[in-house]
Amino acid sequence: MKHHFRFAGITLLLAAALQVHCGGRSESPGTRTSGAAAGQGGGAATAGLGAAGRAKAGTGGTAANAGNASSAGGTGNEPGTSGGVSGSFAGSLGEAGSTSGSGGTSASGCALGQVDCAGTCVNLASDVSNCGACGMQCGADEACDLGVCTSAGCTTGLSACGASCVDFDSDVSHCGGCDTQCTASMICSGSAGCTCPSGTFDCGSCVDLGSDPAHCGNCATSCASGEVCDSGTCRTGCSAALAACGGACVDLAGDSMHCGDCATSCGGGEICVSGQCTCPVGQTSCNGACVDTTVSFANCGACGTACGAGEACVNGVCATTGCPAKQQLCGGACVDVNKDATNCGACGNVCTGGQVCTTGTCACPNGLALCAGVCVDTTTDPAACGACGAACTSGEVCSQSTCAGSCAAGETDCAGACVDTASNASNCGACGVACTGGTVCSGGGCVCPPNTEACGDPPLCTNTASNPANCGGCGMRCDKGQVCSEGMCACPGGFKLCSDNAGASSCVNVKTDEANCGDCGTVCDGRCVNGDCR
Repeated sequence: MKHHFRFAGITLLLAAALQVHCGGRSESPGTRTSGAAAGQGGGAATAGLGAAGRAKAGTGGTAANAGNASSAGGTGNEPGTSGGVSGSFAGSLGEAGSTSGSGGTSASGCALGQVDCAGTCVNLASDVSNCGACGMQCGADEACDLGVCTSAGCTTGLSACGASCVDFDSDVSHCGGCDTQCTASMICSGSAGCTCPSGTFDCGSCVDLGSDPAHCGNCATSCASGEVCDSGTCRTGCSAALAACGGACVDLAGDSMHCGDCATSCGGGEICVSGQCTCPVGQTSCNGACVDTTVSFANCGACGTACGAGEACVNGVCATTGCPAKQQLCGGACVDVNKDATNCGACGNVCTGGQVCTTGTCACPNGLALCAGVCVDTTTDPAACGACGAACTSGEVCSQSTCAGSCAAGETDCAGACVDTASNASNCGACGVACTGGTVCSGGGCVCPPNTEACGDPPLCTNTASNPANCGGCGMRCDKGQVCSEGMCACPGGFKLCSDNAGASSCVNVKTDEANCGDCGTVCDGRCVNGDCR
């Protein structure tokens, strides 16, 4: 029997505006005004065992590499992994949480990277009728580019499919070309095309062989009536740490499809932490979607506050004065392309399959390997044991990069993956118990990593040295436009904290701001050029 490890530690969330039912707009009704100009800144199954590698859409019964994470996927303060939509209306991504057999579908039933707008699954980064937010209709001569309506053409690197500017390497509706659409359970990941997310196999649809009672351990095995699927094996009951939900043994504390109870699914980019649905660190729930209000063009500084034509969202403030140093304008958002997973190295270049953005390049984290478009741990993955495509045979497990009849001493067999439950973030303390909220597994328990502390309810591991909502300590929020550096709130380089007529403070560029030229309160009759009125 082929067992497959349940991969919960690597982020599968594609974009921060994911899996959400948009009941209304986050902006005022009507046709949306054009925003910042686009382009600124920037095998057959054998013996019930799926063949190694990931199937393109249409191939049934082939395996998706599983692997396991050595950490929970970051602290939530680092750039998110595998984004699918632009930071212009979303933010960097956090973790997705476990999917418990849901494959690449969200709680709303849409593919990852899409949202449910009035019953239709769309990509807010490119849908001309829902550009940046549900209901935002672009004009007749405009295209939707990175969540912003524009008549200036698509951002370099993106392709025009009708009035949509898309990334062929990540867009599930245009995967590899305008006419190729992935099935709802799949993701689109670079040259691999449509593929199953980590922790799932293609059994006609992408399923978690570790918990799916209709495909328990392999595509051909269905548990009998009264049985449950527990870590890839049909049993009469679940392990002590898990709960039975429709025959699937799941972790109610961290499973985003069964969060707190069997009936509660997290949506809109939320994760499940301590049995509660919540947005990742640095994001806010706006109209049902988790967004980063420091960079969101449609929710700049607060939900529903949209920037206007020619403006960009800079640290939560709509501005026409350009992006701070080391940031680049991408679809109305000022982002750092060196670490933004939705704009990695260039605007619109999305890291997929669990990859993170490091120095402008998408790569798998924590020593994981990219196998057929998805990051896996080849030391424990029975579908890629020791190397991509090296699948263990039925009845074998993957132990220390080698297929064997049983796990080595000190290891636990979790659906064919031999792991150390004292340190494995996807199986922490017991098989199927995943660390979420930025925690890592230490001593068989989920804890915040060094240099972070648990903030909020539910608690999320937060780097208080750099998080503007918790700068220097939990709950200590910086003013709009400010950044958090070494636990202190400050304006970015070239900006200064000035008050407006209403007494509200925000960071402004005193080199170009006509109301604060050279210094706060110095108003120009004409233009402000390099801090001087002209």
